[in-house]
This record gives sequence, C-alpha cells and structure tokens, in this order.
Amino acid sequence: MSNQAIGQFSWPSFRPPLETYKLDYGIGIVGYTNIVRAQQLTAYRLAELDGIPHVYEDYRELLLRDDVDVIDCTIDHATAAGMAARIAVLTAAAKAGKAVLMQKPMATDLETAEKMVEIAEEGGIPFAINQNLRFDPAVYLTRQLLGPDRFGAPGFIHFANISTEGPGFGMGPGGVVMAWQIHAIDSIRWLSGGDPISVYCTNQNNASLYQMQFSSGAVCNYFEYHNAGNFRNETPIRVWAERGAIRANHRWNPTSRWEKDLVEVRGYDWPKEIGWVTYTLPDDLTYREVHIRPRYDECASIGGFIGVMGEFMQSLHQKRPALTNARDNLMSLRIYFAGVLSSERKRPVDPRTMQNP
Repeated sequence: MSNQAIGQFSWPSFRPPLETYKLDYGIGIVGYTNIVRAQQLTAYRLAELDGIPHVYEDYRELLLRDDVDVIDCTIDHATAAGMAARIAVLTAAAKAGKAVLMQKPMATDLETAEKMVEIAEEGGIPFAINQNLRFDPAVYLTRQLLGPDRFGAPGFIHFANISTEGPGFGMGPGGVVMAWQIHAIDSIRWLSGGDPISVYCTNQNNASLYQMQFSSGAVCNYFEYHNAGNFRNETPIRVWAERGAIRANHRWNPTSRWEKDLVEVRGYDWPKEIGWVTYTLPDDLTYREVHIRPRYDECASIGGFIGVMGEFMQSLHQKRPALTNARDNLMSLRIYFAGVLSSERKRPVDPRTMQNP
C-alpha cells in the first residue's frame, strides 16, 4: 500500500484511527434488513461482537437491557408504517436513555426529520445517521487531502454515481430515488467545507443532474444514474482545490467489473515530471474474506460502515456530536428536497429556505 512522500506532502489515512477508538459499546439492532446481514454485522464484529446472541420479537425488551448502549435502527424508511416504527423506536430509546444510529435516509420528508431530531434532543440522547459513504476509503481520503496543510479548500467538485452494468438506460421523466441520492449529497456537502446556498437540479431519463454552490466558495456538478435492482455502481470523484487536484474512484460492489478503489493526486507546484501520484486502496481480495476475517482496512461499502459505526461509538466516548449527527443531516435532506423543488420549478433553489410543507 502506498505511502509516498513528495516534498512536504504525505498521504493522510484513508480511514479513522479505529485502533485507538472505544468500540466496546453494547449494540441492539432493531430490524434485520439486507444491509444488516451484508454489511453492518460484519462491521460490528470489529467492535468485539460476534453473531447475534439474543433475539427479541419486541424491541422494547431490548431497551430494558443494561448492556445495550446503542440502538441501531435499520427499519425500512420506504413505507408509512416503517417511518412510524422508526419514530416509535427513537421515542422509546430516548426515554430509555439509549443512543440511536439510524439508517439513512433519516426520513422521507423534512417535517418528520425535524420531529425526530427534536425527540432525540429533548430526550438528551446522541442521534446520528448512518451516512456510510463519507467513510468509504476513497471519499474519506479525499476529505483528508482538502485540509489547510495539504491541498487546501476545494474550488470545483465533480461527483457521480453511475450504474456500470445491468438493465438498459431508462428514457422518460423519472429521476433517482432518495435512498441513493442522499449518499452523494451528504458526502459532497462534507467535501465542500461549507453550507449549500444554491441547488439547480434536473430529473430526466432515470437520472439526476445537480449543480450546487456552497458558502465556502466551492461549486459542484453531481450526476446520478441508478437502475432499480442493480447494485453494480461506481462513484468517480474529481476535485480541483487551491494547491492541487484529486481524482478518486469508489466502487459499491467489488464483484462487478470496473476501476479499482483508488485516489490520485497532483500538486500544482510539483515538478512537471512527477505527474499524478496514486494511492492504491485495499482491493477486492481483502473484501472477499471480510465475513470470515474482518479487518479495519476494507474498501467497497463495508469500509464505510466500519468507519461510520466506529466514529459514532468514539463520539459517545468523547461526549461530542458525531460527524453524521442528525441535526447536521437535516441540511443534507434540505439539499435533496431543494433538488426536487428545483426540477419542478426549473430554477435554482436555496436549500436553507426549505421549510416543512
């Protein structure tokens, strides 16, 4: 794995320092969705858990356990019944004094999302959203490169989520579902280093195209194309910053065929002959063993789940808001809803003005 230094530049880590984190919190999972089986249980095994020792038909029995510190709520958001169940779990957890990690998206409308944040704040419990893409190695490393001691603030960001295999391209008026867009929107906002001030979006031909401006001065072009039932996607990223450029690639499913996970950088003031320098992230061979021998250094989506869960537990230990805390996540949701409104009105929308209907 590369760790090449050039001049005053050295590679930051592609993941948080998980070895130093407090990761022995008791976790109670409410819901047993596909993402729990495929990603989250494997990630939790790195936090000294192995399998599911206790199963309850009623989540309220789980809340009575003194050895459960965190409720990981993975109930599907897509139905009214599912959202009602999410609110019920959050409310009960707040009364029991349990921290909550909620599967993204937090809610399907702003009014419900703000209500959920209020429930947690009034109950005095930590409440975070599982925005795992922030912690996928290619995205996390890109964010670390944008610090003042490296390449500085971003000026232009290009971000995409592209379906590389599977069903044919769908022509027509439809856009992309919220559950996918919130991944990219939240990560772009994190990379930008500012608050969104303008969003212009078009939804057409089973794709969405966003243009965003941020208070930091960064601007972003974001494209999303995703076929229903097809998980073979990749996310190419390009960033032009104050002192250098970054190009990266994140793959969602390592069993598909596309470019590897990697990050490349180019300093503007480096000698011309240096060119682009590549950091090769963990490959799919490590991922194939992840369910057997879990490890911190993983790519594909599992690396993101390991990072976001570890960061949330460390935030509990340090008694600070998690990086993906729910109040912060409200602004990511506002960007999404501003994009929907923009596509309807065919004009830019300021996400900060988005209110409950």
